[in-house]
Amino acid sequence: MKTLKTQVVIVGSGSAGLSAGFELYQKKIPFIMLERGDKVGGAGKFGAHGVFAVHSKQQLDKGVTYDYADAFKGLTSYNHYFVNGELLARFLKDSGENIDRMAAMGLATTVEQSEQKAHLNDPLVYHKFNNFKSKMATWDAWPQKFEDAGNPVLTETWAVGLDYDPQAGLKGVLAKQASGEDLRIETKKVIFADGGYCGSPEMMAAKYADNDALLNLGERKADGTGIKLCAKYGANVAHNPVLFAHGCAPSLRINPMRRQSSVETLTNLPLLWVDQTGNRFVNEDIVYDFAMWANAAHNVQGQYSVILDQATLDHFRDHLVPMEDTFERQFLEPGQTPTGTVGPIPAIQADFEDAIAHGEVVKADTAEGLADKLGLPIAAFERTLKVYNQAVADGQDDTFLKPAAELKFGVNQGPFYAIKEHCAILGTLDGVAVDRNCQPVTKAGQPLKDLYIVGNNVNGLYSDGYPSYEGIANGFAFVSGWIAAAEAGKAVQEAE
Repeated sequence: MKTLKTQVVIVGSGSAGLSAGFELYQKKIPFIMLERGDKVGGAGKFGAHGVFAVHSKQQLDKGVTYDYADAFKGLTSYNHYFVNGELLARFLKDSGENIDRMAAMGLATTVEQSEQKAHLNDPLVYHKFNNFKSKMATWDAWPQKFEDAGNPVLTETWAVGLDYDPQAGLKGVLAKQASGEDLRIETKKVIFADGGYCGSPEMMAAKYADNDALLNLGERKADGTGIKLCAKYGANVAHNPVLFAHGCAPSLRINPMRRQSSVETLTNLPLLWVDQTGNRFVNEDIVYDFAMWANAAHNVQGQYSVILDQATLDHFRDHLVPMEDTFERQFLEPGQTPTGTVGPIPAIQADFEDAIAHGEVVKADTAEGLADKLGLPIAAFERTLKVYNQAVADGQDDTFLKPAAELKFGVNQGPFYAIKEHCAILGTLDGVAVDRNCQPVTKAGQPLKDLYIVGNNVNGLYSDGYPSYEGIANGFAFVSGWIAAAEAGKAVQEAE
């Protein structure tokens, strides 16, 4: 077994891991970073568009009055007091300074309106990356900077165990490389920043009854290693699971990250949705709030269908429609203005026929035939169509209260189409109970010596789902990585 030696091991190179590495790099504390993938980065690099913060310099310059007290009270209340108050407080108090830290890392952001239509009038707390491609390039440049300072970054390498005693502390991290080589890294501290457990089929199936229906857009390399190793030595992992649900999509082939199919475009609009009982289940206007949209799908076994007829398809083919694609804002650079419209889409029929061939869309000549193909109760489905069509005709939705301006398209005459939608997830948001220093704690509240765990591995910020505080998961990842590295580094320096 090959043996290496350092002061701190960082497991993972996403937002939390990169932030931890940056802190140690600045303090000149030796570390080794392990990354399971063949390149650095996690969900924060490949998917996130910004971070949450309060009290940043940009906010102060703009006269934003929403402050720590508002955020702390808001999040505590939102989560019905199922929160780690000390951890939440430390995160929020450090979140503004974190914007400056990120800029120093080359990850500059601009505070601006939310990327979500439902939150355009919210306080300015969202700090969006100035350029998404530049962010990716900056991330890719950091390994060489770390290496040049004597801090190895080992890709295709992952932690598999610890040489650890809760009383004596940490002696080493055991790792494995894709080549098959085993490593032992003698170290004093370890920071687990490996992103939760959405890449572990066993953990997901054990925690979520609708796991088979979920569309995982997150990091499959996040297999819960850090959580499981901390639990092995007594860390408290007893709590409700929290899914990082974020939007919905038909498949991995047709999803918001690709932006290649008009089938995906129509899933991002408030058309008619039905669940597996053949009924509407929500005001489809919820599409404009990513987290709540996904939660609504999670609540109906993780899947539903978007229902439309040929006339609707033809209208989108030939006309500009004054409805906003919910993901349009997410793919704009700071300062760009969304169109707020969809269409005309000349290729829409071809896109739908392609999706039918791949099983993402179902087509039938009659409503009864569509219900049969979807396995829906026919009587319930036909009643849903009748009631919805009447709401469109009247311009009034007495049940779910969809705005009249969005009651544009009835479902009247075949052929009929159903886009099969799945609750999309970016990861998981629960794991290990920690103290304010991001050290795992036992059920008795005692911290585990020399161990730190951060980002999506941590429990205590959310009660039952991702809240509509845009960028909070990524913001917490950066701040918690900073906290853990600062505490670990301080302990190493004091010991020396």
